[in-house]
Amino acid sequence: MGQKFFSGGNSGEGFHNYFDGILPVWERLERFFIIKGGPGVGKSTLMKRVAAKAEEAGEETEYFYCSGDPDSLDAVRLVKRGILFADGTAPHCLDPVFPGAVEEILNLGEQIDRKRIVRYRDEVEYLTKQNKLSYRRAYAYLKAAAALEEERYLEVSACLDQKKLKKHLLEIMGENEEYEEKQIRKLFLDAITCKGTLCFADGMAQKGDCVKVTGDYAGVVLDAASRMLSGGKQELFCNPLLPLKVNHVYLPGQKKFLTSAAISSGQEISADEFMAKACHENAGQCHAEAQKLTEAAMLCLKECKRLHDELEEIYKECVDFAQVSERTEALLETVRSL
Repeated sequence: MGQKFFSGGNSGEGFHNYFDGILPVWERLERFFIIKGGPGVGKSTLMKRVAAKAEEAGEETEYFYCSGDPDSLDAVRLVKRGILFADGTAPHCLDPVFPGAVEEILNLGEQIDRKRIVRYRDEVEYLTKQNKLSYRRAYAYLKAAAALEEERYLEVSACLDQKKLKKHLLEIMGENEEYEEKQIRKLFLDAITCKGTLCFADGMAQKGDCVKVTGDYAGVVLDAASRMLSGGKQELFCNPLLPLKVNHVYLPGQKKFLTSAAISSGQEISADEFMAKACHENAGQCHAEAQKLTEAAMLCLKECKRLHDELEEIYKECVDFAQVSERTEALLETVRSL
């Protein structure tokens, strides 16, 4: 199975979208299928079928999962052919930029029986509103957690030996040539979800040499290290709570992966090696309280998922899945012919 990512996430800023990172800036997009439609109409199932067929044919694929429902897909990319399939509905609404020339809309919402769904209008409106309220509660907890984590980052960063970190970073990761244009792809490998905090770093570790930073301050050290890199292609995977900070770095040119995740493989370096002085105890207290608030947020996200599932069940009763299947087969044939 191809590499897994999250293109958006539940954060201290609300829903944070790195959808632009699905296609690296150094790659060309040949075809983009934007899939529209309501909940439960089969968007994710369609993309899973496309990806499975591509992998059967030996194609390299990338999967982009939904942080709201980590069993569902937001997008699939066929890497070598530059073909992208993505859910174009909220919260990542997408519309064509070059209609026909690049993008094509596939509207599965056309298979919803309006005469049937309208009978459920009150339930649909109620569940949609309750879902939004549950997300609002989750984001209130995450906003508070992010404020505490931001304070912890400030406390720890003030104690870092920046020169030692940069010297060691160059020894283990090397440095892209400074004359090379810096090209950055941003995504998430981690997400705060209804199933807890998930991480796909193990998959990235298989793509080359892996170095993992360990210890309580691993994330702070890695974020500081990410800002010390010079030019060239860089894949930066951000902190789900603080999405402007970096948890992992992959350098495609050198096939090197630097991570703060507790993964099973890779060379280890301790974050403590780069501390010039001991941190104030406040740093640990902030982190502990932020974790409690994040756990409270994840309980709200479970409620969001329950409500969304109820909404999907209503829509599933009103969708002509035979037509959805026909359109899926037609799309698979189109992809084969490209």
